[in-house]
Amino acid sequence: MAAFSEEKRARLRALAEGEFLQSSDPAIDAFLQRMEAENAPVFSDVYAGDMTFFNAPRKNDLDQVDLALVGIPFEASAPVRAGTRLGPRSFREWSKVRGPVHDVWKTIPFELLSVADIGDISFESPHDVASCVQTIQETFSGFRRKGITPFSVGGVHTMSHPILTGLASGEGVGLVQIDAHADTARGSFQGDRLNDCRVFLNAMLDEAIDPERTIQIGMRGSLSPYWDFSKEAGARIIPMHECYDLGVSGLLDEIRSVIGDGPFYFSLDTDGIDATYLPGTQLPEPFGFTTREVVQIIRGMRGMDIVGADIVELCPPYDPNGISANIAAALGFEMVCLLAEAHVARNGQTRKTHWR
Repeated sequence: MAAFSEEKRARLRALAEGEFLQSSDPAIDAFLQRMEAENAPVFSDVYAGDMTFFNAPRKNDLDQVDLALVGIPFEASAPVRAGTRLGPRSFREWSKVRGPVHDVWKTIPFELLSVADIGDISFESPHDVASCVQTIQETFSGFRRKGITPFSVGGVHTMSHPILTGLASGEGVGLVQIDAHADTARGSFQGDRLNDCRVFLNAMLDEAIDPERTIQIGMRGSLSPYWDFSKEAGARIIPMHECYDLGVSGLLDEIRSVIGDGPFYFSLDTDGIDATYLPGTQLPEPFGFTTREVVQIIRGMRGMDIVGADIVELCPPYDPNGISANIAAALGFEMVCLLAEAHVARNGQTRKTHWR
């Protein structure tokens, strides 16, 4: 094996010169330098400083926020396993090493919008489902009035119903849902109609989502016979066995056909992902999506009018290694990039995030 020539050594040494926050993209360099100048946590110690979503600044003044990152530690209606109230905390920890630049698109949500972690919703009666639902709805009604785009982490899936009713402005939006369960069961469950099994039935009855612009993807398991309401109301259900044949490209064709050009909400239940990849979920179901398939679906919705999104049912106690929260945080950053780009496309304005 030949030794390196002096010319080759000199070229490699020259290439190795430069600063840590230096890349081939001037826009990325400028942004990271701005973060550093504002004392933002650029590649900081994961366990040091404030624990916020994607290292976003924490803000309470909603007038200074375009994209709100909010935790919803709510699990009062969880039918099977406890622990989803810890989802936002675990997500925050892993999100510190996700972003701030999209590795494929080079999107920087913090350059497009004023993004802020506004903390967790606080519940006066955390074991009272109706009270919690009312608190969530009021919070998201406030976002709607101020024109804020929300990204939420929970928390049991029941939370998506009051999110949608809070965001509703007289006309139901579309819905893209990745989930092992359609959550449109009729009647009461465990003595309550505000439950984890009829989330989107409730949202349709409240006219927060349009069933004819609703697509529910990945349904499987023993509860599958109970989702007839979705089909009869006009929603498009694609059970998991059909997803195998359609593939990601076919699913994206279906999504765009159902949703069209109008506004829609995206809800990702962690049990939509196969438990092999994401065991930390409230009701794990085998034979689901791979993480690669889910990220391809999310990226395939780029350019669509997404008005809000959530990740639900993250249940950290059942995954002590943090694999599930790590995956959720990575998928969450993809969703935040979609939300930021769509917000700018709707409003035609940008406003940078500042840490001081």
